[in-house]
Amino acid sequence: MIRSIAAIALGTFAGLAANGDAHAWGKDGHETVGYIAASVISGSKAAQEVGKILHTGETLATAAEWPDCAKGFEYCHKTPTPEMKKFASDNPAHHNYHYTDIPFENAAYKPDAVGASPDDVVHALQDAIRVLQGKPVSNPGHKFTKRDALFILAHMVGDIHQPLHVGAAYVDGTLKFVEPKTKAEAQSTFTEGGNWLCIGSKGLHGFWDTDYVKRAMKKAGAVSSSDYAAALLSDAKKITKDSGDPIAWPEKWATESLNLAAAELRPVSVTGTRLQGPKGSCGKPPADPDPTKKIWTAAAPGNYVGKAIGIVPGRLEKAGSRLAHLLQAIWP
Repeated sequence: MIRSIAAIALGTFAGLAANGDAHAWGKDGHETVGYIAASVISGSKAAQEVGKILHTGETLATAAEWPDCAKGFEYCHKTPTPEMKKFASDNPAHHNYHYTDIPFENAAYKPDAVGASPDDVVHALQDAIRVLQGKPVSNPGHKFTKRDALFILAHMVGDIHQPLHVGAAYVDGTLKFVEPKTKAEAQSTFTEGGNWLCIGSKGLHGFWDTDYVKRAMKKAGAVSSSDYAAALLSDAKKITKDSGDPIAWPEKWATESLNLAAAELRPVSVTGTRLQGPKGSCGKPPADPDPTKKIWTAAAPGNYVGKAIGIVPGRLEKAGSRLAHLLQAIWP
């Protein structure tokens, strides 16, 4: 029975794996967050201030994709603009701004936890908030203009609501999940936030980034991210605004996603190891693979995909609503 459930799950995941490249929530998810936030702040001072920063033709939906495009052509299939290239040059650690890698066994995000860093998604969001508030950054390596800061908020508020952008799985030599206590232990057991937990030819992280969003959109009858945002808007507007200093909000959101990641990673079983495909992917290993670079093969229960698809709308609703609340807290 266990074998047949694993086979069903593998087939379901493999059927999804043909859908595009994985990065953050993907274009559809990030645009949905931007559209929701723009609708919530419409007519407010925050909307006016956002309009002063964005250029003609730009929206919060396009801003939400910008930091992925700044990483290079392969991430959003557009040549980075000179502004994006300058951001990448000024912020050499910008790839790290999109996530943190807290072992999912942890109960809460802590800045000094294994997997956290001064350049992770929590710290990037906090310094972007400071820049838009006219305050100095805490990390001198974060050289953000106000436009950079707005783009970071528009994108990374989405990222921090993707469970596997916060909670990470680490696997020991017996193929069991383990909570590393040191950075050295983490390095040898790290699954790249689930990117190297391979189900078929794709990492588990990638399913959360793109495939589950596409399936959730289809379930809602949405053919575009703007359609999907409209379908989610009513529930998004019901989400309560966080209290207290907005600088503290990213840590709260990270803890929420970490707890959700735990629920989504525990049912996954690690079945073996093999050599990496091209560029560390789950694809077929090349003819001359690096024997030191391994990845993990994995399986999940047959009901895993359906449950995951059911979680996506709420995460995007919260991300869009919270982005709006954050902008309104910066510009009350």
